[in-house]
Amino acid sequence: MLKNMNVPFHALSIGILFLLGCLGCSGNSDNTTRTTITKDTVSTMPPRICDEPLPWTTQTTSILVGDGTQASCTEDALRKAVAGGGYIRFHCGVDDLTISIPKEIEVNQETIMDGEGHVTLDGGGITRIFQVNSTLSIRNLRFQNGAAKGKDENGGAVSGGWRSKLEVIGCIFENNSAMGSGGALSVGTGSELTVVGSRFLYNKSGYGGAIYSLWSPLHIVNSEFTENSTLNNGGGGAIGTDGALDPAYRAEETVGGVVEICGSVFQRNQASGAGGSAFIWVYPPDKIVIDRCTIQDNVLSKVDGGIAMGGGMRLSNGEITIKASSFLSNIAGTHGGALSLDCEPNCTITNSTFFNNQVLDGYGGAIFGNKLRVNNVTFANNLASGHGGALFGGEDWILQNSIFVDNKAGNPWGQAYSCASTGTGNNVLQWVGEFKGAGSDSCIPGAFVADPLIASPADNGGPTPTMLLSESSPALQKGTNCEPLDQRGNVRDTLACDLGAVELP
Repeated sequence: MLKNMNVPFHALSIGILFLLGCLGCSGNSDNTTRTTITKDTVSTMPPRICDEPLPWTTQTTSILVGDGTQASCTEDALRKAVAGGGYIRFHCGVDDLTISIPKEIEVNQETIMDGEGHVTLDGGGITRIFQVNSTLSIRNLRFQNGAAKGKDENGGAVSGGWRSKLEVIGCIFENNSAMGSGGALSVGTGSELTVVGSRFLYNKSGYGGAIYSLWSPLHIVNSEFTENSTLNNGGGGAIGTDGALDPAYRAEETVGGVVEICGSVFQRNQASGAGGSAFIWVYPPDKIVIDRCTIQDNVLSKVDGGIAMGGGMRLSNGEITIKASSFLSNIAGTHGGALSLDCEPNCTITNSTFFNNQVLDGYGGAIFGNKLRVNNVTFANNLASGHGGALFGGEDWILQNSIFVDNKAGNPWGQAYSCASTGTGNNVLQWVGEFKGAGSDSCIPGAFVADPLIASPADNGGPTPTMLLSESSPALQKGTNCEPLDQRGNVRDTLACDLGAVELP
């Protein structure tokens, strides 16, 4: 059973939350933090968990907005600088400055803009701030109260048009909105969107509360998404996508596009229908990668009394990889408290923790989905009102070196507390304290029955919260063919490792 269950996990507040996600992020970098951008209640930017891509190259000379005084840094001065493109900086004195934008500014030339942590651009709740028709890199700026007010308009703060390029580094987006998609950012078909070390707070839209990308690769590294939401029963509380590759290239492309998220936190986002924090939809052979992320306390409501799939995330229609991530206390109205997965051809989940996720009226307390390939994963205290306290979705599951402990299903027959179907695999431990045994319906034939003596999630080192086994746990050294590193990044003996996501030192 779980130890110390009376300690609330919410004590891991924003100041110590851990972040992740992205294909090709080649390992942990140092956990140094960035200076806050401007007046904000949180004193640091997100930790650097994943390696960050090199910023676009800037020109040697820069164009200055302002003459050293705040009075000179006007919307008109900014608009004139953007019209010429190039490397734009702000010369506005040492104090923080807010520039009101009464009408959106078009970016038609390749532009790099750096606010150096002192400049806020404010749309006043009446206008989008930037419309990008070319290439734009925005750095160390704050965007607030941007609004795309038309019925189908996207990108409340910044909207990238067809085949645009958008780079975002060290920015804050707060209280932006769009009646269409992407409350803070959006890009159109054939574009590129890269987000590094940025924060998205209280943004909202019809789909993808903070970010929307259409038929474009999306890369998010070391960023935070807090309390973003959708309007009018929309999906994807923080992120919504539709494809990862321009259809014009799809016929000749054999690899596909990629949506990759590394080192990022998604917390307290809300949506309806699909994806409490993210609804990521791609098309084969596109890929989705979630790496070293924390997805916590997101809520997904039913659409007009219908379905609600993926309280944490709904990831659909591609090859999906999830690694070294924690899904904690997410809620779905119907299926998949943490995740709803549509795997094409399959979904690989390794070194991850699923704790205290729940489904209010349906199946799969942790995961709803088939074609799962699971190795060194911990499922604990997840709850489904129907079947599959941890897993529901089919029999094409390969489960290895994993722990299922104190998951529960609310059906009146006491069935499928852990898994709603029996997959294949080896070295799976099942335990339900209520029954002092495995409960009903084994996850694999011959599952190992024992109390794993595992602690509640905590900061145990590494990029994401984890659950440690006790020194007397029967799950120690019971695994074979394990992942070479555990969820914290520690080396395992792959021939005789501990079950679950964490290797005991």
